[in-house]
Amino acid sequence: MIKRIRDLVERFPEDEGTVSELMCRDETFGFLCQEYELSARELGRLDVMGGSVAAAEANWLKQRRSELEQEILAKIEGYRPI
Repeated sequence: MIKRIRDLVERFPEDEGTVSELMCRDETFGFLCQEYELSARELGRLDVMGGSVAAAEANWLKQRRSELEQEILAKIEGYRPI
């Protein structure tokens, strides 16, 4: 599985095929997936760090990841295979 979509497919396993197709066909979708993966990775790093600054940044990243999920889901739901 492409590393950039691993976390996304774990989150939305029922849409794995659509996610894979969109990765190949839609550059914007690929960028959203990359941002989602980076957010997930950074959240993991912040969890290890701890502290109030890390907690504040983690809250911001969780919000950003939620926004990315909404954008990604909109693309998935609007996708019509060729």
